[in-house]
Amino acid sequence: MIFIKNLVKQYGKHVALDHINLSVGKGAILGLLGPNGAGKTTLLSILNGLIDFQEGEITIFGMPLNGELQAIRKRSSFIPQSLALYDKLTIIENLRFFAGIQKISGNTLRHNIDYALTVNRLHPLRDQKAATLSGGQKRRLNIAIGLLNNPELLYFDEPTAGIDPESRNAILETIRFFKNEGKTVVYTSHYMPEIEKICDDVAIIDHGRIIRQGSLTTMLQENEGDSAVIELLHASKTQLDQFASKYAGVEVVDAATLMTSSLDAKQMGMLLSALEAENIAVKQIRYGTTNLESLFLSLTSQGSCDV
Repeated sequence: MIFIKNLVKQYGKHVALDHINLSVGKGAILGLLGPNGAGKTTLLSILNGLIDFQEGEITIFGMPLNGELQAIRKRSSFIPQSLALYDKLTIIENLRFFAGIQKISGNTLRHNIDYALTVNRLHPLRDQKAATLSGGQKRRLNIAIGLLNNPELLYFDEPTAGIDPESRNAILETIRFFKNEGKTVVYTSHYMPEIEKICDDVAIIDHGRIIRQGSLTTMLQENEGDSAVIELLHASKTQLDQFASKYAGVEVVDAATLMTSSLDAKQMGMLLSALEAENIAVKQIRYGTTNLESLFLSLTSQGSCDV
């Protein structure tokens, strides 16, 4: 479905994507993970023809992205994190407007609008203005707009950011429904439990490179083990590096986070006492951290903004 070979994207001297190789099979849901600034947004933008690239090859549906972009766009859809809708229009008016831009009409228009409303549970709200919708309902309308061409391939960029748990679960159920229909999904999120819940495969990107990819099941099996994440209030990376060097099973993620592995209650108590003695304040401890989160934290570094 998607094949990427030696993809390179640069902004001046900055290398945003460094010889990326990635494939996504038909009907799969790929979770694309990475810290801020890793290159996720850049990759999605390239796949949707929004920005160009310097080197490499991309084929989608067996067609080269360069040269067949319009044909690929007719069969795919990009649902961005930012809302792309008009507050002054009702739900049905928004759908008709964006369908018109894509020149969808007749029976296809009626069928696709009904499909978009049904999948996103928006039929009861179809005549309500978008401005009056909740955050979760607007997210669902955003997805509905992306379904107007009944795409075979969907890209989601942080679709559950800033919404309540009930709305988040509704969107995740919708994405699982797409898999049952044989659609292919590329899904970015910072919520590890979401990725574990809906994705078949995972690709972890950091500093513009794919540093780990494969089936979610295999990744979790390879990363079995107890772990906990300790979030801190005030510390420096240097101070934490010196602290962690004294204790087995303690790793520094960044200046505000430690990760531990295989520590029993007694060892954890000693570790917390040692942090207190060093005047390192603990914000919270997350026990039972998902294996995927532990793997992600151990592999990646932290950035400041997406590119």
